[in-house]
Amino acid sequence: MFSVCLALLLAQSLVAADNTYNYFDFVRQWSPNSCYKSGHPCKTLPAEINYWTIHGLWPSKDASHYPADCAGSSCQLNTTAIADLLDEMHLKWPTDYSGGDTKFWTHEYCKHGTCCTDVLPGIHDYFSAALKLNRQLDVDMALQSAGILPSVDKPYTFDQLNSAMKESFGVDEATYWCRYVKASNGESQQLVFQISVCITKDPSSLKPRDCPVAAGNSCNMGQPFFLLPFSVLTV
Repeated sequence: MFSVCLALLLAQSLVAADNTYNYFDFVRQWSPNSCYKSGHPCKTLPAEINYWTIHGLWPSKDASHYPADCAGSSCQLNTTAIADLLDEMHLKWPTDYSGGDTKFWTHEYCKHGTCCTDVLPGIHDYFSAALKLNRQLDVDMALQSAGILPSVDKPYTFDQLNSAMKESFGVDEATYWCRYVKASNGESQQLVFQISVCITKDPSSLKPRDCPVAAGNSCNMGQPFFLLPFSVLTV
């Protein structure tokens, strides 16, 4: 899921000068919208992975600043510390990038997980918290309940998406990442490939909260978006 680097710069462009943060971005990714006609080599995910997957749990200062790499270049991920989580992680937190899942998890932990040890002090705390949030905040169910289903030709509005976030998670503001591709008819299609539900910085109870409004946004909220099916990756 390193594929999103360019678009992420649009939403979170500056590493904070210090390691303070105010909330978490809990980011999920839709691989068809990330990989379809992209310039990076996506790997084929197992057939049973046909849902929104975790990208990361990121401590964030505001909509444009975040702490990063708080343990320095010596950071490593000891997977024996999360051995009981690995089966679920391979299913719910895979990478669609060719680098492999463990490399991806190492990147996420070293860049983001090392900066929130005041709330999630250990490796196991960090990954288990993200998995728990993923179970509690089911993006697939939220979109399905709102009638937002994968389709190659049915567009949706951001009003519909915002309503889905409000109805399922109780938030008025979520954060979206978009990219654009040319459809078979030659027209540009806007694809939402990531959604962040922001999470409180609360050691006793991580729960949804409104995301701060970003000054720059990779999505054109006034234009429709598409949620492509996984079948576009096998054509």
